[in-house]
Amino acid sequence: MTVGIAGLGLIGGSLAKAYKAAKEPATVLGFDRDVSITHIAQIAECDLILIALYTGAAAEYLEKIAPYVRPDAVVVDCCGTKRTICKAGFAIAEKYGFIYAGGHPMAGSQYSGFKYSRANLFWGSSMIIVPSRFDDIHLTAHIKSLLEPVGFGRITITTAEQHDQMIAFTSQMPHVVSNAFIKSP
Repeated sequence: MTVGIAGLGLIGGSLAKAYKAAKEPATVLGFDRDVSITHIAQIAECDLILIALYTGAAAEYLEKIAPYVRPDAVVVDCCGTKRTICKAGFAIAEKYGFIYAGGHPMAGSQYSGFKYSRANLFWGSSMIIVPSRFDDIHLTAHIKSLLEPVGFGRITITTAEQHDQMIAFTSQMPHVVSNAFIKSP
């Protein structure tokens, strides 16, 4: 399997290391704006493309690479919110004829950047997937098989709206509250 990863910070770097360390290592092609760690991705060779960029940049990157993505390739973003990126991603994928799904790996660290990435960051954690269709079990199974080498403990299927509502209460609100405590005298 060949996996292309755009954005080689903590999330993208850890995904790259996980695929390289898997039982059956994948060929990993990476892209990052920092040329010191960039290996130019050969998009047309990729079975799976993971976009680990912020939402606005992810949509722009997807639009840029869309003409080069193979029809049988799967593109999954790793953005923290889903409504905006899924709306753009589903439209772009339909226009260019490839498979796109929203994704959110539920792991992280207090540190950022490639130097803090690690192959086991996602072991046992959840991966949330927002597919374009909920009645296609073969599509869901295919996406799960492509993500299996990373070591996720569970893959949850949901809508963009349900994802964003859940994350607002379980992730974003606790960050706001903890930040308020830290900054409080």
